[in-house]
Amino acid sequence: MTLPGAAQAVPIYAQEYQVSCEKCHSVIPHLNEFGAAFLASGQRIPGVQPGAAFPLAVKLNLVDSSANQGSGPDGAGLPKAIVDEVEAFLAGGIGTRASYLVEQYLVDGGMPGKTRDAWISDRVNPWQARIPVYAQVGSFTLPLPVDPETFRESAQHYAVYDQSAGSNPFNFFDPKIGARVSVGDLGRGLSAQLFAGPGHDRQSGLPSTGTDTMGTLQDSLGLLTLTAYRYQGTRPTPYGPNDAFQRTGYGVVWNQWGRLTSETALQTGWDGVCVNAIQACSSSGGFTQLRYRINRRLFVLGRYEGTADSTGAFARDGVLLLGWGPTEHSRVTIEDVIQHVPQTTHTMNLQYTIAE
Repeated sequence: MTLPGAAQAVPIYAQEYQVSCEKCHSVIPHLNEFGAAFLASGQRIPGVQPGAAFPLAVKLNLVDSSANQGSGPDGAGLPKAIVDEVEAFLAGGIGTRASYLVEQYLVDGGMPGKTRDAWISDRVNPWQARIPVYAQVGSFTLPLPVDPETFRESAQHYAVYDQSAGSNPFNFFDPKIGARVSVGDLGRGLSAQLFAGPGHDRQSGLPSTGTDTMGTLQDSLGLLTLTAYRYQGTRPTPYGPNDAFQRTGYGVVWNQWGRLTSETALQTGWDGVCVNAIQACSSSGGFTQLRYRINRRLFVLGRYEGTADSTGAFARDGVLLLGWGPTEHSRVTIEDVIQHVPQTTHTMNLQYTIAE
């Protein structure tokens, strides 16, 4: 059904197609089967022209944590209870097959935010074509087995998607600017995605170097989805030679839609220039996550993850979460984040999210 990228828990789409938010979501932002198909079709219903709707929506996320929320030592800089996120969305359809999305963080982590998504996507061939082809340009999330931000229900980021190596600031959490082409139905059978964009990481302070490329191959076999990807690029270093790096990853997702979802991702990396002009380094990480829906509004989630690299960095953590959707527009979660870095710590997070 635009390119997979960042279909959000955004009421704009419900207004355009005259449906409730529950048409796509069980508890926001978690997608049901229809929502996943809508995302895979570029946030369009094939062959259906969206109606008129005010193209603006806002999402608010409040956090009360047992730990301070700042970026300083031990969370210094912000209190435990904060307005974590305020997001503004501008979205809609263009013509018969295209769509657009702008996602602006007004507040992110209790601080002034940045633009995350700003893209236009188009289904290049007719809806009735057997093999769909999409093209997308702008700023968007890279095609990974599990979305690192939009559909994450825990306040705890996926460690492997935040992972960087040496002086190279590249990570998979941040969006990238570039172009992407997708061939095949992302919700059924074999599909491929190709990305190319400037070799740059936002707010890194480093100049752009060359062109980054990424290829993602996915096979959707009913309830089971298998994914493999490879990303490569070059970054300047303070040691003189540029760092030619690559990341290779795999994903296995089992989604019963009604009850159980299992998501597992593994990734390895290599940086040719890491801690000095001649020393390379390897990196690795991954996670496994289970989500079980108890009833229409209540769910539980558990995650175990870890990262490591050849410079000696090593971390493990787990998440235990209980979630409840009091309305179709809102969600409440409480979680225990158990970290080993290397001491064991427990952080309790209470979140309230609402989208209007």
